[in-house]
Amino acid sequence: MEETPIFIEPHNMPVSPHPHFSKVDYLFAGAGASATLLLMSMEQRGLLQGKTILVLDPDAKSKNDKTYCFWGSSSESTTRLCQHLISHHWGEVSVNRNQPESLFPTQYRRISGLDLYGELRRIMQEQGFYRVQATVLDLEATENGVKVTTDKGTWYSTTVFDSRPPLYLPPANDEAHLLQSFIGYVIDIETPLLGANCIDLMDFGVDQQGHTQFMYVLPFSTGKLLVELTRFGLEPITPEEAEPLLNQYIAHRFGDFQIIETETGCIPMSTASTKIVTLPGVIPIGGRAGAVKPSTGYAFKNMSRHAQILADCLQKGIQPAGISVAPRFLFYDRLLLYILSRQPAQGKPIFEALFQKNSAIDVLLFLDEKTSLYQDLRILFSLPLKPFLQAWWAVTIVRYRNLLAPLILLLLALGLLILQTNLPLSVGWVQPVLLSLGLFFLGIPHGAVDHLLESGNLKGTVNVFFVIKYLGFAAAFLALWLFFPNVAIVFFLGYSAWHFGQADMQQWQPRHKWPIKNWAWGASLLGIVLFGHVEATNTILANMKVLLLPLTDAQGKLAASLIVLAVVVWGLWERRPAMLLSVCMLAVGIQLPLLTSFGLYFIGQHSFNGWCHLKQGFQTDDLSLFKNAFPFTAGAFLLFGAMLYCLESGFLPAFNKHWVTAFFVFISCISFPHVIAMHGFYRKYLR
Repeated sequence: MEETPIFIEPHNMPVSPHPHFSKVDYLFAGAGASATLLLMSMEQRGLLQGKTILVLDPDAKSKNDKTYCFWGSSSESTTRLCQHLISHHWGEVSVNRNQPESLFPTQYRRISGLDLYGELRRIMQEQGFYRVQATVLDLEATENGVKVTTDKGTWYSTTVFDSRPPLYLPPANDEAHLLQSFIGYVIDIETPLLGANCIDLMDFGVDQQGHTQFMYVLPFSTGKLLVELTRFGLEPITPEEAEPLLNQYIAHRFGDFQIIETETGCIPMSTASTKIVTLPGVIPIGGRAGAVKPSTGYAFKNMSRHAQILADCLQKGIQPAGISVAPRFLFYDRLLLYILSRQPAQGKPIFEALFQKNSAIDVLLFLDEKTSLYQDLRILFSLPLKPFLQAWWAVTIVRYRNLLAPLILLLLALGLLILQTNLPLSVGWVQPVLLSLGLFFLGIPHGAVDHLLESGNLKGTVNVFFVIKYLGFAAAFLALWLFFPNVAIVFFLGYSAWHFGQADMQQWQPRHKWPIKNWAWGASLLGIVLFGHVEATNTILANMKVLLLPLTDAQGKLAASLIVLAVVVWGLWERRPAMLLSVCMLAVGIQLPLLTSFGLYFIGQHSFNGWCHLKQGFQTDDLSLFKNAFPFTAGAFLLFGAMLYCLESGFLPAFNKHWVTAFFVFISCISFPHVIAMHGFYRKYLR
């Protein structure tokens, strides 16, 4: 049986004639700025009349705990919506206490938190809806609407506006998650202040304490002002850190003072992903909808714009829209936060240059994301270039690392094709040299640490039993070739398709990790390589003394091309650019010799991806991994040499004397136990 809702009426709120109803039309999970702005916008459009509405928030919102500021002209929608709440406005701005600069035609405007909460109470009184001081614990979609579970009871609602703080996932290597924390005093000063129409947006004349921090000053009159120490950092500023700097700064700049109020807060500045599950009937607002601009922490205008967009959608009965940001501004924010999180000392010179080399109006337009690309570039090139270039390189490499290798591989394939077309003789030496080097440094080594896969420890000793078992599997598969070659070739192609597909899907991370995708991709790439070189393939199959492909060379190339087209469609559906680059490389490979085409994929893609996965699983570097692989790499080459000797000496009469045939048979034998070992590795370490 569900707990009966308990209503806690705010001061002067009307008593409900039906205090125990369990379902409402609109429920607000949070009673902050975003909820208030949305209710104001809905009230303007007459959307609250006749609706049952409930507001839930764990805080009573009875203190002036926040200051909401934004810049804008008198004609802007946010200014018009909030005009009656604006307590102060300023027409000039200064950075580092430099000469004040006019903001005309905009003004910097301030709304106190208490006034905003008072507006919420006014709407509640006039519209006759209710507020419960409770914490929302869970939201669930049901046939009866959205089920809202709190520590004070359970309600259902047709629509829930959720403004609870978002939960951020741990930032990836190209992301950053900082906190804009602040501690400030509202003070009375004895000496009248000159220039009360000017705000100090950033004054970096304070100890940075290993972070990016500055003073922010809002004069409310000639004798009353807010002085706030703001930090951009991984950790929030503490009173023990802030108070000495505040007291020293105020005393030095303004003289004797008296503290009236203390203001504290912490705003996330993040490009990390959020852990938000989308539910039908639940509309995120505020920070949960992405209203906080990552690089500044400002959110009020975004919340106001979103509130008015949502109200318009509700009025028109259409699907509510979210907050949209141009990708380039997200990229700028990503670069800045990357710098601030890793090189906090760069924050001061970056912000100083931003305001010294650009007009205040241009900077505010840029921060408001209303500039053109040309204006963006002009502003960006006024900043210290080195940290931004370093951040751009690091972010690009991390974000697009999955594309870098297949792109290089595609370019290499095109280069070899051009070389082959213009210098046909190069095929006889350039490609074999590249293949040999690739096998020695990557192709064989990526399978030469299989003895460590069970323990996952690079420092583990070599298990003799494992080596014997490994060689036993390889020998058993060689025996299968000798006595049942047709079975061996089918088995070889089958587990190769699975293994290649498993490694590539691990790298690409498709939408759904279905095992059938491993088979499908592996079979597709083998089909492109083998059908695209029917004549060379049948030569090898004939030397293996197995069934041949019943196709002409032209038919094979047509079949390979059709597979390429099918995989392109698949890659577009998966939205995986790396997959598309890979299939393009395979398509180019159709025009190259079989061994080169296979080598490009086997070494450049499969072995490279496998090597990267091993480094990730072992948490090691290239050199350490190669050192562990080297003894078994050398052993593999010795075994291959022994196999060639046996072939030439007639000890392997099942095969014709053809070194390419021997190469594929050898690869199949050592791959059999390797595929088993890597399958266990992927399941254990990289699921």
